[in-house]
Amino acid sequence: MKKMILYVSMIFFAVIISGCVKSAEERQVSHDNNETVLRIEGFVRPGAEARVLAPIDGEISSVLKRNGDRIREGDIIAVYDKEPILINIAKVEAKIRGKKRVIGFYQQGGGRAENEAVIDNAKLQLQKIAQLYHLGAASKIEFDNAEDRYLTLLVNEEQRKSTDASQRKSREDDRGVLDEYYGELAQLRYELARTNIIATTDGFLTNFKLEPSQRITSNSELGQVINIDKVVVYGALASGLYQFVKEGQKVKVSFLTTPSIQRMGIVDRIVPVVDPELGRMIVQIPLKNPDYALQPSTKALIEVTLSKSAQGKVRKIFYESDQRSKYIDIKSNMSGDYSKYQKY
Repeated sequence: MKKMILYVSMIFFAVIISGCVKSAEERQVSHDNNETVLRIEGFVRPGAEARVLAPIDGEISSVLKRNGDRIREGDIIAVYDKEPILINIAKVEAKIRGKKRVIGFYQQGGGRAENEAVIDNAKLQLQKIAQLYHLGAASKIEFDNAEDRYLTLLVNEEQRKSTDASQRKSREDDRGVLDEYYGELAQLRYELARTNIIATTDGFLTNFKLEPSQRITSNSELGQVINIDKVVVYGALASGLYQFVKEGQKVKVSFLTTPSIQRMGIVDRIVPVVDPELGRMIVQIPLKNPDYALQPSTKALIEVTLSKSAQGKVRKIFYESDQRSKYIDIKSNMSGDYSKYQKY
């Protein structure tokens, strides 16, 4: 008997759930006063945004902008201390000049032909005196002197060749060192050209905390620039309703603000690939924001008015058809993780 009661209870619970819990698509469809509209939850993002990154390692000498300042693209936000870079440039340039002088001192192997001619003459002279010596026409001293001169020239030539080889090796090594110095100089000049931290877009400087004398490392994030003169409303669209929302379609957007704000906008872009964190497709609606009433992360409700034919199709799918979705989705319309969109 207990098993029967449990079995009946489970069937009853399943029927209740399948009849009451709506799919994501069904929760975004509203049917009032014989009119069917889509209501899509969303939020506000800046019209443009950019990170402020440290271009190089170094110490800050002056900060020209403060957190919250309005800036323009190309404005200098802060300046590095240039002095250490300039000192290093002077040192490397001095090394380059010194190394060039050393390379210039090396012998280039000149006089080789002259040396060979002198050696050949000494050899011929030795041969002549040797013949005369054997004939008794030259003395032993004359023969010894001719032999000593020839042998001395041979030894000197071998030493010269050895010296030339050593100098060629040293010259190649020093040229390699010179190339390294030129590389260091190019890197220092690259850093010198980036000692100003420059804004890459118009907007307001946010999350900016930089002080003079602070040392920072290359590519560290120093803050953000956000432009809210125009904003973009991001709507989280259930994928089953994609066929009813088109780019260029006019929509009404209501914002959770005090006082409440309503604006008409145009769907600029639909991203049909479901965002893995939101679990929805993304609908983007750009809006002007002259009074800055629409701030990043402001909640919004997007109302899409459908054509008569589309309303009939939606009613048939979600209100009249017995085959409408029974998928149990107990998440809210905004069930995804929105933390990545709420930095500001």
